Formats: sequence, structure tokens, C-alpha cells
Amino acid sequence: MALFSGQRDMSLFRTLNKELINDIIDTEVYYYKLVISDTNVNVYGEGKDKVYYNPVKVPCLIEYNTIDQVSDDFGQSYTRTAIFKFLKDTLKDDKDIYPEVGDIVDWMGEYFQIDSINEAQFFAGKNPDHWDGGEIQGYSVSLICDAHVTRHTTLNLVETRFGNSNSNSNTIPMGL
Repeated sequence: MALFSGQRDMSLFRTLNKELINDIIDTEVYYYKLVISDTNVNVYGEGKDKVYYNPVKVPCLIEYNTIDQVSDDFGQSYTRTAIFKFLKDTLKDDKDIYPEVGDIVDWMGEYFQIDSINEAQFFAGKNPDHWDGGEIQGYSVSLICDAHVTRHTTLNLVETRFGNSNSNSNTIPMGL
């Protein structure tokens, strides 16, 4: 049995991780969970008009990559990737969500769609699900989500096009 990976040590590291990420670093994102049951899909399983739950504010660590300019037949655009690192305890116990591919993360005015999820950080290197010692030693620390920027217009989360905000329909718009 390992010397420094018991219940008291796990409790100490859980407390330190939560305090560090939630109170000291204090970087929060808005997390939109996809509602699969309300999303209409076509024959290929693709949904044009996706439906999301209301956003949940979640603390995390972020690796933000630089912009790559893209020029194609449709004009100028850009791509960007980011890695969002969530504490599993915060997601499971405090927020009651589990990230899945297709969910959206809103950070700094950009919407990132999750591409993959990695759950490979374990305390003392021991995965309690696949280790003979069970939950006596080791626990899953974090969920690491790789994501890419997606267009606002495809999400239906933000009103991107709007016309005359004047409520009086009898007036003629300016400039005619």
C-alpha cells in the first residue's frame, strides 16, 4: 500500500484543488449542455437546429491557442482551438453535469464546441475503477476537453441578425 495516497491525502488534495481553481485562479466559463431529446435530427443523425439547456457557470483552467486564418471559396474566416480543464468533483458534485462531445463552452465571446474528452488524471496514478484497491486509494481528478471555435450563427444561442428596433411600424427607416 502506498504511503501518501490514502483517504486523508485525497481529501487534502481535493480541498487544495477546489480552492486553487475556484477562489485563486477564478476563471469561469459558461457551459451549454446539448438537449439531445429536443434536437431534431436528419437521416444521418445530424441536427441543424440544436437545442441547449440554460448555461451553467463553471470554473476551469484554459489553454487558449492562437488564431489560424483560413481563406477559401466562402471568404475569410479563422479557426482556434482551446483545452478546457474541469475538476471532476466540481462538475459532478457542485454542478451536476458531465461533458459530452457536442456541448458548447462560451469563453471571451467565442463559442467552443467540445471535440473530445480525456479523463486520464488520477491521484497517485490509481484509477479506482480499474485497480484492485478500489476507492481506498486514488480518484479521478479532472476532465480535459479539447474544443474548437464554432460560428455563432449555427448555434442559435445569440441573436446575430436583427433589423429595425423601432416598435412603431408606421415610420419609414432612415436613409430611404
